[in-house]
Amino acid sequence: MTAQELAQAARGQLLQGDPEWEIPRAVADSREIQPGDLFTAIEGERTDGHLFVGQALAAGARGALVDHDVEVAGDAAVVRVEDVRRGLLAAARKMAADYPGLVCAVTGSVGKTTTKELWASCLSPLGDVFRNPGNYNSDIGMPLALFSLREDHRAAVFELGMRGKGEIRRLARILRPKVGIITLIGISHLSELGSVDAIVRAKSELLSELPTDGTAVLNADDPYMPQLRLCAPANVLLVGHGPDADLRILGTQGQGLAGTRILLGYAGRTCAGEVAFVGEGAVLDASLSVAGAIAAGVRFEDAVAALSSARPQKGRLRAFAVAGLTVVDDTYNASPQSLQVALALLRDLPSDGRRIAVLGDMRELGDAELDLHREMGRDAAHCADLVLALGQFGQEVAQAARSAGGQAMAVADLDDLLAALRREARPGDVVLFKASRSVGLERAVERLQEALQ
Repeated sequence: MTAQELAQAARGQLLQGDPEWEIPRAVADSREIQPGDLFTAIEGERTDGHLFVGQALAAGARGALVDHDVEVAGDAAVVRVEDVRRGLLAAARKMAADYPGLVCAVTGSVGKTTTKELWASCLSPLGDVFRNPGNYNSDIGMPLALFSLREDHRAAVFELGMRGKGEIRRLARILRPKVGIITLIGISHLSELGSVDAIVRAKSELLSELPTDGTAVLNADDPYMPQLRLCAPANVLLVGHGPDADLRILGTQGQGLAGTRILLGYAGRTCAGEVAFVGEGAVLDASLSVAGAIAAGVRFEDAVAALSSARPQKGRLRAFAVAGLTVVDDTYNASPQSLQVALALLRDLPSDGRRIAVLGDMRELGDAELDLHREMGRDAAHCADLVLALGQFGQEVAQAARSAGGQAMAVADLDDLLAALRREARPGDVVLFKASRSVGLERAVERLQEALQ
């Protein structure tokens, strides 16, 4: 998209700069600027991006999208619109409509990002595949990601996040995906939506936006699958362990930190593949991704073979070794369902020592948050030799773990946590870090690495 096309699509005006400038990338954080980027000055709850336009341009941005007056020196492109957020969504509609390739979308309560990465790899036999980076999965992030989508990408995979009812529908109506995956329905977002049934309806918005000649890929083992299936006007491809699944998970074998070997069956054929992700959750995500690639026209065997090229993202069940410890970094987010997956991995990974669960708060659980954090402690006691809990519910988690027969302590903050790990962790131990992103537990992982390396 050029600067002039952005101005037209966003119903704004190009105040200065080269109208033919091809925008290669767009960001909303001035700290992430790379030379040539478009900086989008979004006004948020904490700060106003317009305050950082000068900083972004000094860092190499070649243009800015604004909705009120800013002073800009030099010949940088400046597009003025009525509202930056609405302007981005309008630009996204044009970019998505102009894209000639296959659009795919994934949502769910657990495993969205892992599935996005695996699905993009499974689609790679078609050619170059785009996926939205990092957490660019919202009504801001998705439009920003579209600026990096090229016409020569044969397919594009988008992860769709959700903060409330109607958001997935709005994003899907812009993207118009041909194939959609729902990974698993869980009880995250209860504070916004109020009930699991409301979560099911919100996630199913992706399915209702698929075309009749598209394909919905669903988890056959999810108890909410029948309800989801009714929402899909498209063809449905079921993935699971049972005989009713179109693509069946026939067997798995853990390979330690190297990942997982899986055996899949489809249309009377079987095929084994390697996945560089650990845990049972990755098996489901990989299987859904293979099915999504089949729906896009990739041969079953080619899709399975392509699984091995995907790599775990930071903070999402990424397992690695450091100074004799096995560290499992799952700090990007947390819900009761993703906690169960992470604790099962902690329990099953090979260990010559103890298993230590470092647990922080889970967010967006509404009125059930206290009971669910107590359940967190009880479940952790059955999978870990030691539980270290921090955050608002740290004391409750630790007490519940002790009541269930485990060893546990609450820590006051990250410094207290790192001191406890220095006392307790030994070579051969497996240490899981799991919490919602707002807890900031990823900083403990980074500081532990620095201290041990």
